[in-house]
Amino acid sequence: MSVQHTTAGWARALTTALNAAADATVMDAGRRLLATGQAGPLNVNQGFATSKFPLPDGRVARPRLNVTTLSEKEWDCVVDAIAARSDAADIAGTAAISDQLTDPAHTAGIPLIPAPQDISHTCTCTPHAATSPCPHSVALGLLLADRIRTAPAPLFTLRGRPHQHLKKRLRTHQSATGPREACPGPLQAPNATPAQRTTSSPTIDPTAPTIPARPAKPAAPIPEPVDLDLTSPRPVLSSQLAPPPSPLPDLDSLGALAADAVHRAGTLLEGDELPVCPDVSSDLVRFVTLPHGAPFRQAAMDHLGLDIVGMGHLTLAYTYGGPDGAAVYLEPFAVDHDVLARAQADIQPLRPAATATVECKDNRITDEAAGVQLRYGSDGRWYPYRSPYGIWQPVPGPSADPAEAYRAARAADRPHRRAQ
Repeated sequence: MSVQHTTAGWARALTTALNAAADATVMDAGRRLLATGQAGPLNVNQGFATSKFPLPDGRVARPRLNVTTLSEKEWDCVVDAIAARSDAADIAGTAAISDQLTDPAHTAGIPLIPAPQDISHTCTCTPHAATSPCPHSVALGLLLADRIRTAPAPLFTLRGRPHQHLKKRLRTHQSATGPREACPGPLQAPNATPAQRTTSSPTIDPTAPTIPARPAKPAAPIPEPVDLDLTSPRPVLSSQLAPPPSPLPDLDSLGALAADAVHRAGTLLEGDELPVCPDVSSDLVRFVTLPHGAPFRQAAMDHLGLDIVGMGHLTLAYTYGGPDGAAVYLEPFAVDHDVLARAQADIQPLRPAATATVECKDNRITDEAAGVQLRYGSDGRWYPYRSPYGIWQPVPGPSADPAEAYRAARAADRPHRRAQ
């Protein structure tokens, strides 16, 4: 019988760690503060999470939850352990990561949930809160726990490696090249003998006789030049090539890859720059927008988990913003709340309903009343979106100035309003 995958265990495990890191009085105060609904947007980065809360004197408290990140070696061991599972794509291939992975037995003995000693709190509310938990920083931790109850991906970022790294590994089924070091101590068998716990590096006996080096082989002579006949016709293949053996791509895919290499070489020869794709998914949409990649559009949709409408919107995102625009469409990511706060202040004079609620979440600012959404990209530009039919879709006009991107979204929405 298969085990049902749930995600609620992430929130319970993090809440337990928070309870151990702060006393009960402060935890209760943090819960009451969170219940008021005054928390600002949650921003998750590698090693820390932030938010903000209004204070009675008009100031703003900016709590920060600091968490020890895992090392690159530890993350490699965790990813290898997850990728080795037959159900890896099901339990970790989407934002709904199974809470089975809260058990270190499934992550190479390395816990993804931080231990109480891995958690520290700071806040600007009082000098004392800079060194010990306060209700604001505890409320921030509880806000994070509530967020990962259904989508635990931010916890991966908090611990040092965004979840999309694991998703890419699972999508491509690529193993790391070259041997890796052994995983850290907790991964070794607790009952192993000292001899078994030693590394596999060979020891050198200084009394052993040395083996003389073999003499180098003489270099092969350079052949004499040959006259080539470049004018006479040459025979072509009289039949189709045999299909390549598994796991190589089929002949159609190899032909498309060759055509793409020719296209990229031609672009460079013409003096144009090649688009720099930040990830495999944005490079995939670049590929299918070209004539030689168009036949693989359905395969790309299946790979990215998009329907025909979503693929159309992704193509528009690439057309308007290039690879970074496509990456912004595909997956949200966390940015510092100060970036969102500055952008919100810049667009405030342009909003038709100035008192309506603006939602700031991940890298997105949503003005639902105006039908406008701005998404911040890794290239420092804001990408405008509108939702004429209830689904956010990209429109032209990305800009480093959020006000300009907001104007572009409003301008793109005018033809639709006139049509109504």
